[in-house]
Amino acid sequence: MTAERTQPHPLEEILRQEIACTDALLQCLDAERAALASRDLDSLTDTTAAKLQHTESLEKLEQQRADLLQTLGFDNTAAGIRHCMESLPDAERLQTLWQQVLTNIRACRTGNLTNGGILELGRQHVEQALSILRGQSASPTLYGQNGDTAPRLGQRELGRA
Repeated sequence: MTAERTQPHPLEEILRQEIACTDALLQCLDAERAALASRDLDSLTDTTAAKLQHTESLEKLEQQRADLLQTLGFDNTAAGIRHCMESLPDAERLQTLWQQVLTNIRACRTGNLTNGGILELGRQHVEQALSILRGQSASPTLYGQNGDTAPRLGQRELGRA
């Protein structure tokens, strides 16, 4: 007599897919950070496309989870997800999977903010360099009493090409 294997609950399947998707997104963010550091435009283009694909997949999975929770009579909120899991067999395993999803999402958010900061810093450096080449000061703009930009005394053009 062979032991009959039970099918995992659909919520477990969705959570496992969300974990795989967020793991892939984390890898994309790491690759994006490396491409930014090395200024590799081709890699950056590839990782941006992959990041978009994984983000769209994650949104679809989130919608599937929301639809499943609604079908089961629960809200797609932290409390609703917790109550749903508590009502199912293997609640502990589901909670562990859900915590992994949340951990991965936080790591994705952190990685995305880090990469955004790197991009912003690079943009500021380019703007400063362009300002110098145009003969403009790279110092911050000053404002007059009316809120208009005030002329800078002592500012002059050093030369033209």
